[in-house]
Amino acid sequence: MTEVRPDAPAAAAPARRSRPVRRASTRRTRSLRRRVGAFAALAIGALAIVAVTLGTLKKLPFHLSTTATNTPVTLTPRTAKRRTTTRPGVTTSTLASLRSAVSSPAALPFGAHGALLFGGLDSASTPIATVQSFDGSSTKAVATLPEPISAAGAAQLAGVRYLFGGSASSGPSSSIESVTDDGTSVTTIGSLPQPTSGAAVAAVGDSAYVIGGYDGSADLDSIVSFTAQAGAASTATLPQPLANAAAVALDGDIYVIGGANLNRTLFAIYRFDPASKTVRKIGTLPVALTHAAATSLDGKIYVVGGERSVGANLTNTIYAIDPSSGRATLVGALPAKLAGAVAIHTSEGILLAGGVGPGGQASSQIYRIEPRVVTASRRRHG
Repeated sequence: MTEVRPDAPAAAAPARRSRPVRRASTRRTRSLRRRVGAFAALAIGALAIVAVTLGTLKKLPFHLSTTATNTPVTLTPRTAKRRTTTRPGVTTSTLASLRSAVSSPAALPFGAHGALLFGGLDSASTPIATVQSFDGSSTKAVATLPEPISAAGAAQLAGVRYLFGGSASSGPSSSIESVTDDGTSVTTIGSLPQPTSGAAVAAVGDSAYVIGGYDGSADLDSIVSFTAQAGAASTATLPQPLANAAAVALDGDIYVIGGANLNRTLFAIYRFDPASKTVRKIGTLPVALTHAAATSLDGKIYVVGGERSVGANLTNTIYAIDPSSGRATLVGALPAKLAGAVAIHTSEGILLAGGVGPGGQASSQIYRIEPRVVTASRRRHG
């Protein structure tokens, strides 16, 4: 018989290793390593920041000091120092009033403290003939000119006062007139080479110089000299025509400041040497000016007020000019804007009288201007 055997059971499959468990362990290890690396990077970055901060603190303007573990940090600031500087300045005070408000008069010193004013324009821009005296405390009318006149020039030679040209009702005048010491008598003694209004006049030695001006049709570039013995004659020529400039005599030279040419205001500061009869530009004003007042005091030239544009844009500035360098420095201001005032050097400072304001109203004010030194200080860190 054929033996029938039962089927043998199938062979069991070999057991597989636990791979998922091994992969999870590897991921945890890698994650831990990344965290350790990131922490190390952060620590290195923090140490770098601390190092940079300490280096910066050493450069700051205070000193960092620690003497013990728990000693607080002490900050020592830089000490503050003061720097003191000085600059020129002026003080301005009101002294008195004129008998008649006037602009563009001629003017000369009167005694040690006062001034004589000849003619000028009233508030209606009409020439007047009044001669006014100011003795340092009060004013009065002392004489009458032969005719009303404005914008004349004046100089004193050997104790005699002279008036040159000016603008009368008929136009510019060529008259030269002598005035007695007290201003009570005026006599015509000669004439200029041509009619001249708005000339700048200054005296050196026994000569007076009539500089520029307007002859009724054009501005002039002439410098005319006058002596009591020889009369008037042309002696030099300006670099350009000008009228209504200011002229100041100082140390044998004459300084011609500003003015106008063909209704254009000028910046120029010229020095005229009467000995060599030469004219040289030595500087410029900070702003162009015409109808300014000027005089000298303590070796400097002071220029007061004026118009920045012909007939307009009045100013109240006061400039001091150093004659050695030609440099002009702003040193102060008037209480009001004025043009066409006159400045006189006295023993007590500068007298400024008359003028016209922005509204066209003639001024009767008399001011005293006195130089002073302005001291200023400012803090700086040492």
